[in-house]
Amino acid sequence: MMKGLLIKDLKLMLTQFAFLILLPVVGAVFVVPTGEMSMGFGYITAVSGIIGVTTINYDSYDNGFAYLFTLPISRRGYVKEKYLFAALSSVAVMMAIGLFMWALMAVSHPENAYAFADFLGDMEDSYSIALTAVAFMLPVFLKFGAEKSRFVILIIAGIFMGVMIGVSQAEVLRDIEIGGGKWVRVLTPVLCLAWLCASYLISVRIMEKKEF
Repeated sequence: MMKGLLIKDLKLMLTQFAFLILLPVVGAVFVVPTGEMSMGFGYITAVSGIIGVTTINYDSYDNGFAYLFTLPISRRGYVKEKYLFAALSSVAVMMAIGLFMWALMAVSHPENAYAFADFLGDMEDSYSIALTAVAFMLPVFLKFGAEKSRFVILIIAGIFMGVMIGVSQAEVLRDIEIGGGKWVRVLTPVLCLAWLCASYLISVRIMEKKEF
């Protein structure tokens, strides 16, 4: 049933086709006038994490959960699929829009273009941020539903933004190395994975206690 759930969510995501088409336009708006892609890519990073999570809204419409769990789908399996789909959809969106913005930068502002290896490094960092956002949002959406989640997400986003600003002010820490690699490059994926595991367990507990 995992495959069936993934196909369902993919089709749900494609119903937002107009929104997906808008993303490269937004990327171009950031890149062409300014000659840099950091702000635009930050926006795409945030959006890519949200896209997969919003499929929960469709599942909950018209007692959708009650119907869904009449099928041979466990609540734990449902949660597992949501995390997998969010991870896959976010990396797909980020890679597609990121490559478009990188190529557009090379064409429109060749003086500011940077190496593909550096671009992939930025992608790695941004993907960790997107997954961290997913780990925050999924338990909230499962617990509170679409309407109440908006307010909770705003609070979490404010806290998250404050943390990110604090980290950005400590760029000097990137110069500290462990062995042959920078410690931030090592620590970030480990922390992200730990938070994803904790978030998954929280989401499973929420779904197992939820009544439909």
